Amino acid sequence: MRLIASIAMAALLAVGATSARSHQAASRWEYPPLCCSGIDCAQIEPEAVRENPAGFIVTIAPGEHPMWPTTRRTPLILEIPHEKVQQSPDGHWHLCINAVGGFLCFFAPAGDS
Repeated sequence: MRLIASIAMAALLAVGATSARSHQAASRWEYPPLCCSGIDCAQIEPEAVRENPAGFIVTIAPGEHPMWPTTRRTPLILEIPHEKVQQSPDGHWHLCINAVGGFLCFFAPAGDS
């Protein structure tokens, strides 16, 4: 019985060691605390982002972000001015929004902001 418990504990620790913490991007960099309450931030696809002279337009379809689930019926469209854009440490796009789709933080790869 003790052996089974030890194996189960080792398996849980191994899974925990390979998954990102709630304030981390998948590539393991930490989202700033002001941007994130544990589930507010996520990597987004490049196709969701369009640059314009004023900044970026980000379109999140239902289910493409943890805070914009499939129960939403319409896409979330955010206009993000250049001065609100932060550089992404891992070269991917990241968006932090609250439960009603309010903007918190946006990270763009270097050279795209």
